[in-house]
Amino acid sequence: MGGASEMNTFALKRIKDLFWVLAIAGLVVGIGRFAFGLGASTNMLDSLPWGLWKIFNMVAGAALATSGFVLASVIYILQLDKFKPVARLSIVIGFLGYGSSLTALVFDVGLPHRGWHPLFMWNPHSFLFEVFWCVSCYWSITALELVPIITERFRLNKFTHFMHEIMLPFVILGITLSTMHHSSLGSLFMASPTRLHALWHTMWLPPEFFLSAMGAGLALIIFVSLACAWFYGRKTDMKILGALAKAQAVILLIYLVVKIIDLTVHGKWNYVFGADASWETAVFAVEIVLQAILPIAILLVPRLRKQVPWLMVASIAALVGLLMHRLDTGIVGYYRSAGQIYLPNLSEYILSFGVLAAAGLVFFFLVERFHIFDAPEDEAHHDDDEAPHLDGADGPIPVFWSRDEAKKVFLGRGGMRVIFITVLIIPVAWICLKQEATGAFRPIPQPVTAPIALDPLRATLCIDGNRADEAVDFPHEKHKEELGGDASCIKCHHLSLPHDNSTACYKCHADMGTFTDIFDHEAHQERQASGDACATCHDPSLPEAAETAKACIECHRDNMEGLEKQHLKGYNHMAAGYKVAMHGLCITCHRLKEKDPADPLGMGNCQKCHPLGEGSPDSPSGAGRR
Repeated sequence: MGGASEMNTFALKRIKDLFWVLAIAGLVVGIGRFAFGLGASTNMLDSLPWGLWKIFNMVAGAALATSGFVLASVIYILQLDKFKPVARLSIVIGFLGYGSSLTALVFDVGLPHRGWHPLFMWNPHSFLFEVFWCVSCYWSITALELVPIITERFRLNKFTHFMHEIMLPFVILGITLSTMHHSSLGSLFMASPTRLHALWHTMWLPPEFFLSAMGAGLALIIFVSLACAWFYGRKTDMKILGALAKAQAVILLIYLVVKIIDLTVHGKWNYVFGADASWETAVFAVEIVLQAILPIAILLVPRLRKQVPWLMVASIAALVGLLMHRLDTGIVGYYRSAGQIYLPNLSEYILSFGVLAAAGLVFFFLVERFHIFDAPEDEAHHDDDEAPHLDGADGPIPVFWSRDEAKKVFLGRGGMRVIFITVLIIPVAWICLKQEATGAFRPIPQPVTAPIALDPLRATLCIDGNRADEAVDFPHEKHKEELGGDASCIKCHHLSLPHDNSTACYKCHADMGTFTDIFDHEAHQERQASGDACATCHDPSLPEAAETAKACIECHRDNMEGLEKQHLKGYNHMAAGYKVAMHGLCITCHRLKEKDPADPLGMGNCQKCHPLGEGSPDSPSGAGRR
């Protein structure tokens, strides 16, 4: 841009270099995540429901990208045309913000190859289902809104004009979808009242998420406008930015009032100033100051609102405060109930910021090659064969469409710099992956212990396989009576050791997570009385292998309960992990009874075995069982 100084240009180049480093490193980590799974790229814990990618990139990222929805409401619904100069910028931010959020979500989902399921397998009762559809559809609408900005560069003026003419219904649909999904993102955390700390859990989360997202969206528009003005030497329209800042202050003031009323109505001030104050109180205080109090104090003062430094301070504070609010609500607020602290792995940070850096590179590409800050003044007066003049001090830099120009970019100094960064950063990023990816996979052993009898007759058992205080009280005698007495044991004890009619589950499912080989080959060799022990099971004329061995049922038909049934299904000597086995056994049976009208909670509901509230470290019941 013509007005940019050498220092500004130098800073912009260094920022682009940093973005290339992060984007390439993120790509390497992303490949490692898909190749080796979440365990090789994250420090996520089973005791915490969310990780960095879901909260930082998806929940917070979607909130920061609301500028498109807010500006569309102001321009098309309130008919305030004076804000049109920043409409295109808001569209780009919305497109890249929601696009990067969806990209991060693909990495976060445990089975990304099933990401298409919500398109055809509808579950309208799920908050996440609604979030998926709204975010995906809204991103598609921002992409549609971006089309005219792209086509005007290709002399497709008639098509561009047609797109402008039909855009209003899509804008209104985008406003509706964005309003819905921000409320639904807040609803996600309403489902854990006993897990999420009281400072962040409230039934008012949907409107709080909605209001805070609107304030942060305006803050991002102001921040990006000021940053681009500095980088590219553009003039700053302080009237427009000042009006946006004033609207941001009003929205954040409403949010602050709602938060104060929430704390008052639900009696939560004791967590702020009373005996229940803790380290979470300090985190909450910093969040509120940054997210609302500081921006409001600056932006409601007209003199400060007209000065670039103060606008930057207010915008950055609001953005950081919004990020803190989402991270506190989605991660930090669960630390106390989980009894564990989740610290993201380095590879999580790399991928998280890598997605944002890639979006930043696309942003710079669009800004420098298309009319993002203002529409061409004469675009409505040209036919397809007469393109408007697009260059100038406040327009995009000349775009390279020819092969010669492309060679200069990709094979010139800038292209060589990117290649150098790529070669340098790939091995560094690979090292940042956890050992499960860069070395041999070594599962952590979790030996299973026997259930604990809660009464002398062992009528009720406490199932706590790894003694992690995640126990379930299992009424063993009651189950036996309801299922038919002693003859029903085979229904649960589906395979017993020789000469045992009800072998305990932990005898075979001996590890919490990994499979256990329940066939003791050496013991079988030692038990053969004489002669060639191998010939007892293996045909001497065939290679000695599991596939050529005698079927177990030929020797154990009468002394291993349940083996005959297992043999018909195709006997497998590998027993699943204890947790998988317990859930598979119990849930399969419970779901057959979950439609019982006498049991409105449903036998298939997790709360039947894992009552809410009993997993809290502060719970007085059952030694912290959940």
